[in-house]
Amino acid sequence: MDIQSRAIEFASPVDVGALARRGTVALVLAWMVNVAIVFGAEFAEIAPLLEPLSVGPVLVVTTLGVVGATVVYGLLSRSREDPDRLFTGVAAVVLVLSLIPDVTYAPNLADATTAGVALLAVMHVTTAVVCVAVLTDRMPWP
Repeated sequence: MDIQSRAIEFASPVDVGALARRGTVALVLAWMVNVAIVFGAEFAEIAPLLEPLSVGPVLVVTTLGVVGATVVYGLLSRSREDPDRLFTGVAAVVLVLSLIPDVTYAPNLADATTAGVALLAVMHVTTAVVCVAVLTDRMPWP
C-alpha cells in the first residue's frame, strides 16, 4: 500500500452534512456576535460614520471569513487524520493577515477613530474564535 492510499485510509473526513451544519452554526454565531458589537458601537457613538463598522459590510466580511474557514476545514479533514490542530494554526495565521488592513488602511478612512478601528480588529478575532470553536472538536456537539 502506498503512502497516498494510507493517508486516505486513515483520514476520516467530516461528513459534508455535518460540516455544512457546523459552518451554518459558526456563521450565525459570528453574525450575532459581530452585529452586537456594531450595535454597541453605534449606541456608544464610537465611530458612527465609519462605513466598515456598519451592519452590511460586517455581515458580508463575516460571511466570507466563515465560508472560507469552513471550506478550508473541509479540505483539511480530507487529508489529515486530525485536522483540528492544523486548522487552528491556519486560522491563527489568517487572523494575523486579516488584521493588516485594520492597521494599515482603516485608520486612514474618513471618520475612523482608534476605538472604531480596534472594534474592526475585535470582530476579526471573534469570527476566528467562533470558527475554531465550532468547526473543530473543541466545542462538544450533541
